[in-house]
Amino acid sequence: MPFDYMPWWDKETKEFADEVENFCDTELVPRMIKLLEQNKDPMDIQWSASKLCVEKGFHPLMVLTEEEYGGRDKGYAGYTILNEEIGRSNLNVNPLLTSVFGAGPVHLFGTNAQKKKFLEPIVKGEKWASITVTEPDVGNDASGIQLHAEQDGDEWVLNGWKRFITLGAISDYHMLYANSDPDMKRIHRHLTAFLLPTDTPGISVEKINDLIGDVEMANSVIRYRDVRVPKENMILDPGDGWTVMTSALNIERLGIAAVVGSSRNLLETARAYGRRRVQFGAPISRYNGVQLRMANISMKMNLTRVYIYYLAHLLDTGEADMFTFALKSSTAKIFGTQALTEMALDALFIVGGDGYLQETGIGGILKNGALMQIAGGSNDILKLFIGRQEFKQDVDERMLTPSVRGPTKQEADKL
Repeated sequence: MPFDYMPWWDKETKEFADEVENFCDTELVPRMIKLLEQNKDPMDIQWSASKLCVEKGFHPLMVLTEEEYGGRDKGYAGYTILNEEIGRSNLNVNPLLTSVFGAGPVHLFGTNAQKKKFLEPIVKGEKWASITVTEPDVGNDASGIQLHAEQDGDEWVLNGWKRFITLGAISDYHMLYANSDPDMKRIHRHLTAFLLPTDTPGISVEKINDLIGDVEMANSVIRYRDVRVPKENMILDPGDGWTVMTSALNIERLGIAAVVGSSRNLLETARAYGRRRVQFGAPISRYNGVQLRMANISMKMNLTRVYIYYLAHLLDTGEADMFTFALKSSTAKIFGTQALTEMALDALFIVGGDGYLQETGIGGILKNGALMQIAGGSNDILKLFIGRQEFKQDVDERMLTPSVRGPTKQEADKL
C-alpha cells in the first residue's frame, strides 16, 4: 500500500517516506522474521534490528542529525516517518530509541566539539546512549532529582541513584541530570546535565528489572558513587539542566509516532481477521459491533497520525516556541498513548481468542501502550500541566456572554 503522505510534504520528504517503507518491508521485517523462526533470544533480535537500521542509514538520530556529524538531516518529518514505519513493523529497537533520548540533548544544545566527540559515534552506531532521570524517590516530579553534583575544580563529583534506566546496564553513555544547587530549585536553576561515559569509575549496576511488558529493555537500577566527570561533558552551563531535560522530553514525546505504526498494525490485523473469520454463517466484519470497534481503531489512528506530523512540521519550520510545543506535544502524548491502549483492546475483542496468541502481536502492543502512558511524563501529570497552562492564557472575550465574563465597568456603573 503506498505511503500516506501529508499534503505539505515536499518531494524529498515523500521520497524518504518511500525509502523507509521499502527498507522495512524488504529488509528489516524479513530478516527479523527469519531470526524469530530460529528462536533467537529477543535481546539478540532487538540488537540485530537496531544494527541493521544503522547499517542502512535508518538510525532515528542519524535521520535528525546534520550531515557534518554523520547524519542525514531529514528533519523532524523524517524522524517521525521512520518512527511510524518501525512501529508498523512491530519490532523492538530500544537501542536506537534510547540513543535518541540519551544523545538528543547533545543534538539540541551541544557544542561543536561535543557533537564531534559524542554525537557522531552515536549517530554512526559505534556507541549507544541512555537517558537517566528517574530515581528511587523521583518519578513525575523530575524537578525533585536528588542525585548530587558538586564541582571540584575542572570536574564534577556525582553521588546518588537512578532507576528504570532503559539499557542503562549496557549503553556507552548516560545522559544524566543531577542536583547541583538545591537552593535554586524554586526557579528551576538547580539541575545540571552531563553526558557520562559508563566506564567511568564509581558507576555500578545494582539490578536488572524484570518488566511485564517490553521485556527486552535491560531496564536497570544504577548507583553513582564519587563519580568524577570533566566539565567538558556538561551540556550548556550549571543550572541549565531543567531547560535541557524539558526540551529533550518534548522531542521524546514526538517519538510516539511509533504509536501510529503500531495502530496501523492493529488495524490490518483486525481487518484481515474480520474478513476471514466466519460465525453464524457470515464473516464477522458484517456485524455492527465489530464494525463499531473497527471504526474506533480507524478514527483514533488517523487523528493521532495527522497531529503527530503537524507537530513535526512545527519543529521543522520553527513556527512554535518550546513552551507552545510542550503543550502540543503533551496533548499528542496523552491522546496517542491512551488511544493505543484502547485500539489494542478493540483489536483484541475483534480477533477474540486468537488475539491472545503471541504471533498476532496484539498483547505486546497492549502492554506497551500501558507503559507509554507512564513513561516520558505520566498522562495524568501532563493533563495537570495542560489544564494549569490553559487557565493562565488570556481570555478571548469575543466568545463570552455577559453572564460568563461578568459586567464591564461601564455596565456595572449603570446597575
